[in-house]
Amino acid sequence: MARGPLHRLFGSGRPRGEKRPGEKNSGQKKPGEKPPGVARWVSDRLAQLSYAVLVEPTWLEVNRLQIELPGVELERPFRVVQISDLHYHGKTPQAYLKHIVQQVNSVEPDLVALTGDYIHGGGRYIRLAAEWLGQLRARHGVLAVLGNHDHAIRASWSPRLHRNLNGRVSAALAAHGIRVLHNELVVIEHGGERFQVSGVDDLWSRQCRPAQALAALDEGCPHIMLAHHPLTIHQIEGRRCDLMLSGHTHGGQVHSERYGSVTLSKRMRHYAAGLYTFGPQRLYVNKGVGYGWRIRYNRRPEIAVFDFAGSPTEPERGTVGESDLAGE
Repeated sequence: MARGPLHRLFGSGRPRGEKRPGEKNSGQKKPGEKPPGVARWVSDRLAQLSYAVLVEPTWLEVNRLQIELPGVELERPFRVVQISDLHYHGKTPQAYLKHIVQQVNSVEPDLVALTGDYIHGGGRYIRLAAEWLGQLRARHGVLAVLGNHDHAIRASWSPRLHRNLNGRVSAALAAHGIRVLHNELVVIEHGGERFQVSGVDDLWSRQCRPAQALAALDEGCPHIMLAHHPLTIHQIEGRRCDLMLSGHTHGGQVHSERYGSVTLSKRMRHYAAGLYTFGPQRLYVNKGVGYGWRIRYNRRPEIAVFDFAGSPTEPERGTVGESDLAGE
């Protein structure tokens, strides 16, 4: 992104006064130059706010990653498309929702994985959210897990705000052909290989039971896990997980080179967005397509496309918490 008023609030991340190659007088005032006035400062702030509110929240990006599966032979890659955190509410633009559906269907996925928070607050928009998600198409169907908002939980310590909301969300999704996984595992035959896909309820729901979901796990076959909250990765240590798909964080929605993902807690900033490796396990944290408060800055909404391909080599073992995509 070109430098301009959008960068003046957070800066470039370089120490003050440091120059880029070939850059002249970086961070220094020219002789006789006056500092910006109040009007200039206000106009810059308004430009930043306008961008963060009007542009980026619906500026969808498609991120593509290839995941190598050692010792697996595939006739063709297994393509999984992930959508997370729709947070459907009355102000969600209909044209934006249509664009999301078109983008997913255009890449011809083998499987669509939905990782929770389909509604924002209460059950008013359950039916409409399910109708939009029901338009997604994949060769092996659409699998989903629920998020904390689907369980009517706004924070880890808060009570449920709406009785049986999770049951109503699950029923609405099922009515549109979407299978919701509640601590269970399914097997998909693709390209001469068996893929295991498990799904658990949200970590805050007090119904998250990874041991139950993985009771029938075959450690010799590829395994993809759907879990709304990224910290679920630590609940399955020692079990095979070629990729866990999560959401929840929205990437913080506001991110700067200088201050990081300022809306996330210190711990969750290590799980903000992108691909992380935990020994042989991988975790992908999706920035989501929706929002509660309509504001995003350096955290565009995303659709993630994963092509699982066979590989004769052993996987690389990355550093715990290292993000390969988001530059965290």
